[in-house]
Amino acid sequence: MKLSNKEKTMLFILGIIIIGFVYYQYVYSVQVSQIEQKIKEESELEQKYNNAINTIKVLDDKKSDVKILKAKIDNEAEPFYPTISEEHIILELNTLLDESDLDGSIKFNPIVSDSVESAGKKVTDLPDSSLQAIVDKYNNKTTSDKKTTTSTDNKTNVKKSENNSSASNSKDKKRNTVQYVKFEINFQGSYDGLSKFLNAIEENKKKIVVNSVKISSDTTDSIKGTINLEIYAIPKIDSDLEEYLKWDLNNTYGKSIPFGAESGSTRNTTNDNTQTVQENAPTSDFIASVKSVTSDLPKVIIGKAKDDLRTTYIYGDSSSQESAEIILTQDGDKYYYKYKTSKGAFPTNYDGIGEEFIPSSTDITLNVLSEIRVNSDDNSSLKLKVINKTDKKVDINIYGDDTSNPRVAIDGDESTIKVNNH
Repeated sequence: MKLSNKEKTMLFILGIIIIGFVYYQYVYSVQVSQIEQKIKEESELEQKYNNAINTIKVLDDKKSDVKILKAKIDNEAEPFYPTISEEHIILELNTLLDESDLDGSIKFNPIVSDSVESAGKKVTDLPDSSLQAIVDKYNNKTTSDKKTTTSTDNKTNVKKSENNSSASNSKDKKRNTVQYVKFEINFQGSYDGLSKFLNAIEENKKKIVVNSVKISSDTTDSIKGTINLEIYAIPKIDSDLEEYLKWDLNNTYGKSIPFGAESGSTRNTTNDNTQTVQENAPTSDFIASVKSVTSDLPKVIIGKAKDDLRTTYIYGDSSSQESAEIILTQDGDKYYYKYKTSKGAFPTNYDGIGEEFIPSSTDITLNVLSEIRVNSDDNSSLKLKVINKTDKKVDINIYGDDTSNPRVAIDGDESTIKVNNH
């Protein structure tokens, strides 16, 4: 059978169509499906990778937050005993009484775990003097009426505030309890000895509450009486309890500030950084510390000097450079401060003028404790911007910084600040 050219062409086209259909059906479509599957798998893997990276970043942030939270807890709990040990308290109080030249005996009440008692103030309306009407008439009754109205409003506000406080306290009592002990000291000695004893308790780093003091004359140069005290205990995260309960009568328990964190043999390392700064410069207004990447403490801590409760402290924990800011403002003859890091600010309402403070000297002093870098990967540092809006110069003293690669960088107007490296 002889085919014409036209028929040959048609058969050729038909063959191409058949081959194309077979290729599309059994080769191309399969490959496209495989490619789509690979693209989908790639997208899923990329999503898993992104989730893993985000999780790692969150973990780093969480680790930083945990470190800062731990430092806050340690600082808040530092003024309190880790537990109530009557034996240790007796030994320490005996030393304190001896140093104050007082003779005394101690009587303990049972240790309890309960909510903290609030010392509520009673508002009593006192009757007016019989001469008050004459004075009111002389001073103009209208003025007196205004004062009476104002006084009444104030009393009403006080009562409302007390009611709200009472309701709030009743709620707190249901969920917040603390271990504490009340005890009584019967003493005999001089008035100067009693004054020395009370001053030592007031300056004490460990919180001791003086509830009441009753004194009476014993002889012409001697007094006797009773002091009611309370001690509160807050459990500590670290080994402070174990260190506190070490019983070594050869230890030196007495010291210039009784019951301090250094009593016995050790002190909480959380406060070593700021404590060292305060010891180096006791007249400082503010303190800061910059730690290495290997430190268990937050890399940056800034706070008000002599803040035993650490309520003004803020923290930063960047593994590289931490940017911080401190603003000092003057309003009339009053001075205010506020500061912030990437992790917090003080006061919390940072938009305001800040907290009032009284400069400790003719200049405002900020002391910064740094340290030498531990290795080439130690990149933690502090860039502190100081904004001084007062009539005083800010003296910034930097202690222990790395001379070859400093951790601390100060940014500010050189006419209002002075940086000293020690």
